[in-house]
Amino acid sequence: MFIQMRMNPTPPDPTQAMIFNWMPLIFTFMLGSFPAGLVIYWAWNNTLSVLQQGVIMKRHGAKIELFDNLKGLFKRKPSSA
Repeated sequence: MFIQMRMNPTPPDPTQAMIFNWMPLIFTFMLGSFPAGLVIYWAWNNTLSVLQQGVIMKRHGAKIELFDNLKGLFKRKPSSA
């Protein structure tokens, strides 16, 4: 789910971007008490969705933002001091 969200451009609204960043973590804790079969289904569905989205974006010539977004996530922000 985290990778799938990173494949798309970052939303311009900071609140929406923050919600998208926290959503995979929240779902992890929510699904912690669910039966294992449902969690396996959810993980497999997300994996297939990432692959499908990547193939479709590549065929249509759309830029896949995954690596740029991941670099931006770990990039150090300049200190204001």
